[in-house]
Amino acid sequence: MLKYFLGGFLMKNKKININGKNEDLKEIKTLIIITLIIVVIAIGLYFLTEVALKKKNAPAPLPEPSINYSLTMIGEVFDQPYDEYYVFIYSSKDKNAGQYSTLISNHNKKESPVKLFYADLNSGFNRFAISETANPKPTKASEVAVKDVALMIIKGGKVTKYYETIEDFEKVLN
Repeated sequence: MLKYFLGGFLMKNKKININGKNEDLKEIKTLIIITLIIVVIAIGLYFLTEVALKKKNAPAPLPEPSINYSLTMIGEVFDQPYDEYYVFIYSSKDKNAGQYSTLISNHNKKESPVKLFYADLNSGFNRFAISETANPKPTKASEVAVKDVALMIIKGGKVTKYYETIEDFEKVLN
């Protein structure tokens, strides 16, 4: 009886162990599958956000750099390689600056305009030319003095005409 009892007990334990191993294997498989699914979802979300952020934060293409040969410093006013040219001196912070820019643009759109250079009095290099009284006949850059705004016509390296009113600018540049 003891043998029968022990045999039955051992058999029951074997079944329990076999069933226990099967259940443990099933639980391990389920745990591994769930872990893999979570890892795949996490990696998918990571790449999805990377793609979305790259599209959203992609920098706009930069414009082609160009050199503005018309913008000059007052110190170079008399050093231009042309026989005749205009020099327009004004402050980009002036209340009429937009109107001056339009005049310059319209002049440059002409079929064969006289070369026009312009200088901004707000530039640190040009501030020396700001004065209470204008000098309409400068012979060198250090003598240039502008009260608010000026248009100089230079021929042969000399100032031949000097204008200070918008009406004169319109007549000359249009």
